[in-house]
Amino acid sequence: MRRLLVVMTMSIGFLFLAGEGSYALQISQIEFDLHQAAGSTATYSFKVINNESQAQEITVYLSDWTRTSNGENDFIPLNGARWLFLRSFSAGEEMEILYQVLLSTTDLTVAGSYISGSRAGQGTVEGVSLLSAENVGMVTQAQADDTVSVTREIVSVRPAGDSLTVRLYVRIFQDIPGLRIDEVFSSHAQIESIDSAGGGFDIVNRSNGDWITVTPQRFQIEAGQTQDVTFRLDVPVGVEGAYWGMIFVEGSPRPQEQAGAAVLAIERFGVKVYETVPGTEDLVGRITQVRKTADNPLTFEIRFENMGNVQLRPTGRIDIISQNGETVRNTRIEEFPLLPGKVRILSVTDTTEPPLTAGIYRALVTIDYGGDNLAGGTRDFRLR
Repeated sequence: MRRLLVVMTMSIGFLFLAGEGSYALQISQIEFDLHQAAGSTATYSFKVINNESQAQEITVYLSDWTRTSNGENDFIPLNGARWLFLRSFSAGEEMEILYQVLLSTTDLTVAGSYISGSRAGQGTVEGVSLLSAENVGMVTQAQADDTVSVTREIVSVRPAGDSLTVRLYVRIFQDIPGLRIDEVFSSHAQIESIDSAGGGFDIVNRSNGDWITVTPQRFQIEAGQTQDVTFRLDVPVGVEGAYWGMIFVEGSPRPQEQAGAAVLAIERFGVKVYETVPGTEDLVGRITQVRKTADNPLTFEIRFENMGNVQLRPTGRIDIISQNGETVRNTRIEEFPLLPGKVRILSVTDTTEPPLTAGIYRALVTIDYGGDNLAGGTRDFRLR
């Protein structure tokens, strides 16, 4: 992944920016593609290099991450679930969010936070934090003087006692431009959204963050020196397929001038860690939609879903077939990565000149995802 430049303005807060250029810190490896057997333990390392003229304080921590439908990296707190509302709220609005937690441990706890896009609109989720059947129905009163309040309540437990239903009750006291809510659990938990209240819901159910132990987590690195960072991966018994996580390496704040203002710049690097259990791979992919989105240039949107348990790196092509069965155009679909359970929406454009003449055609999409069969999809269309 690209290294991220984190900029903190003195009066506003943190702003995350991606950029190229000269970096004071470097890391020797940005991705580990591991294949350990279930029940095994192994140790790996990478180097952190300080190219600056002064020492830096380094922090190393773990995070979850996923990819959006257009292929961009998206970061979620370790063992976290996120609800994102990209709409404005008006004062007086209320809503309920429901999710289900599969209990794998009797001492699972949760801590939540929210941020509204308004400078004052951030805080913590109030309410029960120990997820247990004994706390069903425990209610916490919201504070009425906040910009936003979010309270948590366990509303039911399954008869078998292996899962709970949790409600987040949201009250809006001032107009706000958007809202993000994070629930972070004390260990990895299987979370299922029951009702997201119209917001986007994201979680990494195949996180390997709890399997990783990093050493050291904090250290000082002198100018021009190199420090080894080691991590141990303990793969549990009984797991199958691929799991993934992120190790972040973050440097010291450094003063900079930006657009005439004094800022503190922090370099942050992400190291992706994939783990695939050998012999348990299940490669399944399918095209769920093909549609024409533009005539000139001829453009198609393709929706491809990874239904297996490992990351896929598919490639493909689009053949344009005339009414008499002749293939008159073909366009390559370049390789793209796709995590298990995720969907990728591809936009593919035919740039061949001259454009196709008016008529009725068929677009035949073929994607090779590495499985026993190819995935296919078609769309008939007319050009006028």
